[in-house]
Amino acid sequence: MQEAFHLDSINGTILIVDDDIGFMESVRRTLITNNCTNVMMLDDSRKIISELDRGGISVILLDWIMPHVSGAELLQEIVSAHPAIPVIIMTAVTDAETIVNCIRQGAFDYITKPLDENRLLSCLNKAVQVSAYEEQVQQLTAYLQGAPVARPELFEDIVTNSPKMHGVLKTIEIVAPTRPPILITGETGVGKELIAHAIHRASNLPGKLVCVNVAGLDDDEIFSDTLYGHVKGAFTGASDTREGLISQAAGGTLFFDEVGDLGQKSQVKLLRLLQEHEYYRIGSDSVKKCTARIVAASNRNFEEMRRDGEFRSDLYFRLCGYQIHVPSLRERPEDIPLLLAHFVEKAARELDKTPPIIPQNVLQALQDYEFTGNVRELINMVKNAVTLSTSRYLSIDDFQGTAFGFSHDTLRVIMDKPFRLQATFEAFPNLEDVERLMVEEALHASNGNKAMAAKILGISRTTLFKKLNSETEN
Repeated sequence: MQEAFHLDSINGTILIVDDDIGFMESVRRTLITNNCTNVMMLDDSRKIISELDRGGISVILLDWIMPHVSGAELLQEIVSAHPAIPVIIMTAVTDAETIVNCIRQGAFDYITKPLDENRLLSCLNKAVQVSAYEEQVQQLTAYLQGAPVARPELFEDIVTNSPKMHGVLKTIEIVAPTRPPILITGETGVGKELIAHAIHRASNLPGKLVCVNVAGLDDDEIFSDTLYGHVKGAFTGASDTREGLISQAAGGTLFFDEVGDLGQKSQVKLLRLLQEHEYYRIGSDSVKKCTARIVAASNRNFEEMRRDGEFRSDLYFRLCGYQIHVPSLRERPEDIPLLLAHFVEKAARELDKTPPIIPQNVLQALQDYEFTGNVRELINMVKNAVTLSTSRYLSIDDFQGTAFGFSHDTLRVIMDKPFRLQATFEAFPNLEDVERLMVEEALHASNGNKAMAAKILGISRTTLFKKLNSETEN
């Protein structure tokens, strides 16, 4: 059955770039015949970037070999300057190396000349969908600036006071009821699995959420068996029929965690599942339908992986029906006091202890700390601190090891150094005199390390810099 094309629904323009005007005219006529009238032709490759900068281009059909500037040179520049615009390469060169280089450099797809009409329309149809999704994401981003969360009960396990995170939650409310796949990106430890659970709750799907840890399925056969299942006798040791995870997630959500770690062969299988929504159990000839909504997550850099050929561009665009990026904890320091109080109380409850009080100097030190491990690192730090704490108050001593970027022993040596605060003042000192001397002593004790001096004083680096600048101005 021929695929249904909907090129008339494109909101932007298809740009054809080729030095052969006659060839471009034939492509334009083909598109017009198929209800696509928003077509622009460009026979000088040197003008393409300035044309893209004007806006309005949704898809590019780019010749690979041209005078002045080649398609290979242009592709890198386009992907860098306008990564949201899909580029389809048109080439008479059919060797595998050229085709692989196209995809590695960021091309959405390629077509060989002379162009096959069905192949052209199929590529464009997919590219139009990707372009439309990108536009929807941009519109959602603009809309979400002031929209309130309509159903806060969906996000009870997500502790946040950050405008950026509220934007993520509002995006979930809007896109979760739809059915295109969702790709969740973000650094390790930001809480991507929590976001996947929230998406499932907001989707109102009758089935359950089934999680697949891709990092643990590095073998292609294990991936197939885990996902599809098998029938009895399919292979040696298959003594019973196995229901795969796709079957378990029927009518619900299938969540692929760490999808960036998927091997090349497994990527092909996942791509087919997304394209066909059908699969076969191992050893069976009966086709089964996949009715699960696909959500995936990764901390990997897909742009680099696609460029290096480690991750298929077509699979990336299939997964990226919508993309939700979870900001790092460094990007939302306003969440630290709330998260700290939440995890202190939770850790104390698990340890059957009274939650210790969080002093201001500890809170300021944590807010000034760079959490490379994000929320997961904060959780581990808090658990360790609450376990070690023997008083009503948490202290820096309770955060042994890596807390605040300095070791416990280093902090202890500095805190035990003799101070010159006992020096005699010519007159009874006021608070400014004492504060100035304390700042000087902290810098002296830390050998001029302002970050460490701020920790000793129990203030943030910003506050210390303001005090130093104020003294300089005076």
